[in-house]
Amino acid sequence: MTFNSENEAYNFYNSYARNVGFSIRKNHTNTRADGSLCSKYFLCSNEGQPVVSTAQPGRKKRASTRSDCKARVQFYITREGIWTVQKVVNQMRNEGITAADMQRVFKQWSRGAENVHLLKKDNERKYLQPSYAQKLLEYLKNKQTENPSFFYAVQLNDNGQIANFFWTDCQAIVDYACFGDVVSFDTTFETNRFEMPFAPFVGTNHHKQPIVFGASLVYDESSESFHWLFQTFLTAMSGKQPATIFTDPSTEIAKAIRLVFPSSSHHLCLRHICHDAVKHFNHVICNHPEFLSDFKRCIYEDRSVAFFDLKWKELVNTYNLDGNDWMNNLYAMREKWAAVYCRDSFYADMVSAQNAEGTSNAFKNFRRKLGLPEFLEEYEKCITSLRRKELEADYDSRHTSPDPYVPDLPMLKTAAESYTRNLYSHFEEEFKKLFTLSCSLLSQDRTCSTYKLAPFNSGEEAYVIFNSEDTTVSCSCRMYECTGMLCKHALRVLNYSNIFTMPSHYVYKRWTKYAKDGLFCCRNKSQSGSESSMLRCARISQKMHSVALRHSMSEKALQFLESGVDKLTWEVENLLTHINLNGNDTSQSSGFCNGATVEV
Repeated sequence: MTFNSENEAYNFYNSYARNVGFSIRKNHTNTRADGSLCSKYFLCSNEGQPVVSTAQPGRKKRASTRSDCKARVQFYITREGIWTVQKVVNQMRNEGITAADMQRVFKQWSRGAENVHLLKKDNERKYLQPSYAQKLLEYLKNKQTENPSFFYAVQLNDNGQIANFFWTDCQAIVDYACFGDVVSFDTTFETNRFEMPFAPFVGTNHHKQPIVFGASLVYDESSESFHWLFQTFLTAMSGKQPATIFTDPSTEIAKAIRLVFPSSSHHLCLRHICHDAVKHFNHVICNHPEFLSDFKRCIYEDRSVAFFDLKWKELVNTYNLDGNDWMNNLYAMREKWAAVYCRDSFYADMVSAQNAEGTSNAFKNFRRKLGLPEFLEEYEKCITSLRRKELEADYDSRHTSPDPYVPDLPMLKTAAESYTRNLYSHFEEEFKKLFTLSCSLLSQDRTCSTYKLAPFNSGEEAYVIFNSEDTTVSCSCRMYECTGMLCKHALRVLNYSNIFTMPSHYVYKRWTKYAKDGLFCCRNKSQSGSESSMLRCARISQKMHSVALRHSMSEKALQFLESGVDKLTWEVENLLTHINLNGNDTSQSSGFCNGATVEV
């Protein structure tokens, strides 16, 4: 039996104790070396030896409440904060009972599990109190006043109560335009005593850092609510669908994704699966602390389907889980979550253990219950921190250069000049692995050659097709298609074919130092006739706001930008003096500088 917090665990045992006929108190705790809580005991209030009264002669002696009662429960607490019943001692016979025995007692008293409040899930969402709803609306309205490009939407239920919130800002919209190819939607956060899920839309930027595209508070977790939420998100992001979206397991979410994101590939988040594994296998982890590490290595296995199946069988056999229903069900739906099955779509770095850890650390403060004011303050801190880290990484990438593994090799020089510092480190590690591979030609047909690649010390094989005419490579591991970075197999074939420079079509702009450059410089001319003046104004406002935010760390850059805006404003004002109300130019020349054209 598991619980998500100390309060849940305490309330459960306290209810059991009241029904049996005794009261409880909290007792000693055990911690790990890093200070995190490892175990805790709840005891009968009468535990301990009777205390001899020290009252003075003539005064009434206080009766001792201690009767050496042995009733107690011991909880094991994982690093993820999951509380599991480890040991229960009955108060009367001083013998061990199980958590299941406690559940059976509750069922007998309540005439069925459906009447036991602590054993059933509360499916009725508690809506935000009017005062809190008003505060949140004021917060969103103030944000929009500060920045007209700020976007928010509210959904009401049939009774007129606020059911769901969604909001995003200009910077997040710009970030999505650059990095919205992969999105993670997480509903596992709880923000306050109403247990309302905080569900952010998260991606990864060109430094492989977590980046927030938008946020929501969801009170009614139905497929209709998720449909509204996803449709609102899509509207805010100008209709751009992600190539891949990761979520926690939910039939309601899956149904909404099929309707709103039909062209997106839907996968389950491995971090959530690890979290669920802790809940289901706490008894295994207690006896075998290495289980969770082995489990993670298995689900993140991405070399081949054969290797994944082999690792899975080893895991099941090692820990005697062959008949476990949860494991069997998980394996049956492996194509939805296993890293090796994600090769059908681009997922950037979202399936890696490092990315999962980075995202978890970024939102760790939302794993505790917060009041609404504290939540909004924490959200602002989180967004500010993430964006500052990106700006710092941008500055570091543009103003410093890595030392290539082979300094004079053109391919590494191109990678160092193009990629961000973090991406270059990953590329160089992959590049080093090419020297561990054998390469043999299997067949050749005009300009296309097929090669077999294999490590010197294992049977893991990959097959690469190289076209010498256009310098394209296609590998069976599909790493470039999934991550946007060439794999060791493709690099080995290029090296084997005496191609020592990086083909320009394999420098994926998404991972470069200049991923955001020129985002708004070009506009599809076919849209110019259909775009209204108000939409054009909003787009221009969004563009200027984004430019200012991107250069906010440099006072000199901001001064230059402001000076340029002032100059441009004067030129536009001058232009307007030659245009009548019908939009016709009344002069022979617009007087506009630098060859710019104006559409009116």
